[in-house]
Order: sequence, then structure tokens, then C-alpha cells
Amino acid sequence: MNSPVSQKIEKPRLFISHAASDSDFANAVTREIEKVFAEGVLVFCTSSLGTIASGRDWLHEIEVKLGDARALIVIITPVSLERPWIWFELGASWSRSRNGTCTIYPLCAPEVDRGNLPAPLNRLQALSMGKAADLQLLFKELIDQFGFGKLSSFRASNITKRIPKYRDVKIEEVDRAERALYSGRYSSSSDDELCEVIDANLLRPDFERYKKEGPFSSAREGLIHNGMLLHYRNIDRKLDLPPGAAKRPLARVAGRYKLKTIYEADNVVRYEAETPKPRIEDIF
Repeated sequence: MNSPVSQKIEKPRLFISHAASDSDFANAVTREIEKVFAEGVLVFCTSSLGTIASGRDWLHEIEVKLGDARALIVIITPVSLERPWIWFELGASWSRSRNGTCTIYPLCAPEVDRGNLPAPLNRLQALSMGKAADLQLLFKELIDQFGFGKLSSFRASNITKRIPKYRDVKIEEVDRAERALYSGRYSSSSDDELCEVIDANLLRPDFERYKKEGPFSSAREGLIHNGMLLHYRNIDRKLDLPPGAAKRPLARVAGRYKLKTIYEADNVVRYEAETPKPRIEDIF
């Protein structure tokens, strides 16, 4: 008697698209999916440990997983809206969503206004992570789409209690560097060219003021040479530089003026002249 041929059940794949800074949001959704579907769904979420094996071509892995995903959850936050990779992943799935082989679910952080999403996201029904009814609707639609899962196991609070307030989210360096789709005047400029832009528009005018004002120069926050706090992103915006471009050339130009670093963090820096001029409070 021949034994019956065992049928291997193919699990549906679900792709979670998110910015690097938004891993807490993506992981909260992933945990609940794994519980509701009893690990019957293959979740591809790049922030989950082991999602991409060591030594593998990560871009190829993403393309393959996007190509066979039956559902794409896009985590929409103030950062991810400006992140080119999110739009790449969305675009790669758009045609498949039109022919019915993949469903796109935009899932917004509570701080994001769903009514003001840019095109083409505004053509899709967006849901909020801050609303229990929206989260329940998302899981009900996933269960209907996949044909299995236990909605009775779903708890919206398992997600809402795990996601942070967005003001408390630490923005990762990769998101700062690639945050905006830039097409400004310095899109192809080298660091050497950006040094000249920063020198002519920021450090040189500050140096001229510093020389002119003599011993009674402005207070600390009035001049870079006196230790004014500089925000890299503010410099990018003020000088119309590519996002994340100011940091390296600014340090080089500061060296031209013999400025020493007295404080530096990921997003800000303070410089001061090597031999700072006396201030009025030091004299009297």
C-alpha cells in the first residue's frame, strides 16, 4: 500500500516596510502577527534579528521577498515619509497591488495625520496604530486575505503599549543621511565644493564679525567663534545642502579658522577660537 504523499503547506509572506528609526513600531506589529497567525505567516521585517542571513546580498533578498509578498504593511511615520527606501518598496509592490497579487496596508504612527498623506498613499485606506478599531480592522483583513488566523487572540493594546511617542524616537544616522529626496543645487557637489559653500556663507562672515567686535564680541550663542551651538540639519536647510551633508565639510572648514571642538554629539557641535577673545563679563 502506497503511503499518501505529504503536502507541504506554503506559508504566505507578509513584508513590513519601515525606516530604521521605526523598528519599535515594526516589531510591535510583527509580534502580534506571529501570535494571531500562530507563526503560519512568513514575516519579513528587516529590524528582526536573522531576517537576512549573514553574507547574503541584502538588496537581492529584499527584492525577492517583495516579489512574493502577498501583503505589504508600510509603517508611516514623520521619518519614513521622507525615506527613499520606503517609496522604493512601495513602488515595487504597487503594480502587484493593482493586479490583486499583493495588498498594501499603510499603517500610521498616532502622530501622523492620515488625511494629509502624499500621493499615492492617499489613494489607499490608511489605518492608525493609535486606534484599537483600526488595528483590529487591519488584522481582520489579513485573516480574510490569508484564510486563517484567530482574531480572538488579537489585542490592540499589545501594539499600542509597545510603541513610543514619536518625540522620544531616536533618529538613526541612516535615516538622517537619506531622509529627503534631494534635487537641489548641490546634488552632485564634492566635499571640497561643499567646504567652499560653508566657508563663504557661514564661517567667513562669522570670522569677520568676530574680528570686528574685538573684546566686546557677542555672547556665546551669537557667534560660532564664541561657541554657538550649531545644528547640522539646520545648516543643511539654511544653505540648501543635501540632507546630512554639512557634518564632514564643516569640521574641515573649522580647521581653517583654527577653531577647536568644545562639544560634539550626533546632531550638534560647538566650536571656539583657540585663543578666545575676552568677553565683557571676564573684564569686569
